[in-house]
Formats: sequence, structure tokens, C-alpha cells
Amino acid sequence: MTQQLRASLALVGSMLLFAASYTMTKVALVDLGPMTLGAVRFLLATAVIAAVISIRRGWQRPTRDDARTLAVGGLLGVTAYFALENLGVHWATATDATLLAVAIPAIIAVCDVLANGAVIARRGWLGIAVAMVGAGFIVFGAPISTEAGPRRLWGALLILLAGVAWAFYTFATRDVATRYSSWTTVLWQDGAGALAFIPLALLEAPGWHRPTRMVPTLAAVLALTLLCSVLAMVLYAIAVRQLPTALVAASINLEPIFGLLIAVVVLGERVSPAQMLGGVVVVCGVWLTHRP
Repeated sequence: MTQQLRASLALVGSMLLFAASYTMTKVALVDLGPMTLGAVRFLLATAVIAAVISIRRGWQRPTRDDARTLAVGGLLGVTAYFALENLGVHWATATDATLLAVAIPAIIAVCDVLANGAVIARRGWLGIAVAMVGAGFIVFGAPISTEAGPRRLWGALLILLAGVAWAFYTFATRDVATRYSSWTTVLWQDGAGALAFIPLALLEAPGWHRPTRMVPTLAAVLALTLLCSVLAMVLYAIAVRQLPTALVAASINLEPIFGLLIAVVVLGERVSPAQMLGGVVVVCGVWLTHRP
């Protein structure tokens, strides 16, 4: 097996695991509150990553300024992003989250203009508009009989807001991350994000209870921790180092395909023709926005 083939398989594997996270989150939320799930997931992920670094003897100590920047990245990319996403998935569906997540590159582009004065060509703005139209089809085209209830619209909005949090996470850490290993970067960010999740989780303490479905809940939490928070990031890092940037960027189009299949098979969620159309429209819009 060639190095490029291994990197390509790693890229596909990372997209599959990222896509599965929405369904696994939906399963875990049956017994855990959104903030409790975030705290448990990232406390466990921090412990696993710290163990890996110890085994590899790859400890790096960031400077004070860099540590502060990494902590801010953890607050944005872990606490804010996953608090919004978990609550959004709790109110909406895994299908909504999967399809709407494809709009994140367009959201990042808009935030880059507003926050950093980036310049987007006319074609890019057209792509952003197309992506947002597609998001509208996804949100308003859901099956009427969806189990998410009347709060589904608010859940979809929170999922889109999570994209804004991810955009500012990207801006905050894109420079500092180049000075440290991926393991060190993720360790500090996951650690800071997990600590910030603890007071949010304590707000849900009155509702804590013994899981009604012990095996599925534990399996979902472990999958989110080991597969989505650790293994997926490692596979993605392998792909980023060895494959062209354009190919890696285009791979996000695999996520809604995998995500839909997993949500339908595992959760039995329904997907309307309007939502399918919306997913295609969003992908086209993102392609226009980031086309070379």
C-alpha cells in the first residue's frame, strides 16, 4: 500500500468518524444532558491524549502567551462549539446537524470578512448565498412527523451558531498551532474546554440519573471520545500532512453522505426530498465559495 493511498484512506476514515459523531451524540443525549455529555467526553479525551503523549514522550510546554491562546481556542472550539452543537442536536435531529455542518466553510468565510477584513470574490459571495439557501431547505424541509418537536428550528439555529464559534476558533489558533505538535495543541485545547464545561454540566446536576440504556449510552460516550475526538483527529492530521490541500478541503463533501446513511440506519431518521436537495445545494455553494 502506497503512502498516498494510506493517507487517502485516513482522510475517508476521518470523515466517516466525524459524520458518525452526530448520531453518537443523539444516542448519548437520551441519558445525558448536553453540557454533561460535553464535560464527560472531553475530560476523557484529555486523559487519553495525555496518556498517549506520555507514552510517546512528546511533552511540550507552551509559553505563557501561547498557553493563553490555546486556552481561548479550547473555549471556542470545544466548549462553545460543542455546547451549541450538543444542545442543537438535542433539539433537532442528527440529520439536521449532518447537513447543516456542511455550511460551516461558508460561515467561516463570512466571519473572516467581518473579523479580519478578508476579501471574497463575487463568485465566493454567490457561493455563500447558495449555501445559505440550501441551509434553508434543510431547516424548513424536514419531515412534519420528525420526533424533534417544535424546538427543531431553534436546534438548527444553534447548530449554525456553532459554525460561528468554530470560525473564531480557527482564527484564534491557526498561528499558534504551527509551533507545537498536534497532540500538544489538542491536549491544551481539550483540557481548557473540558474544564469550562464542568460548571455548565453542574447546572444539569438536578437532572442526573442512572442511564436508562446503560450499554448504548456508554458505547456512544466511548465512541465520541476515542473514535471522534482522538482517532478521527489523528487520521485527519495524517491526511493533511500528506495530501494536497484542495483534496482535503473537498473531502468535507463526504461528511453529509456518511452522516445521512448513519442517521437513517442507526436512528431510523427520515430525510425529506427537500432536505436532500438542500444538502446538494449547500455542497454546491461551498464548492463555489472555495473554488480556486
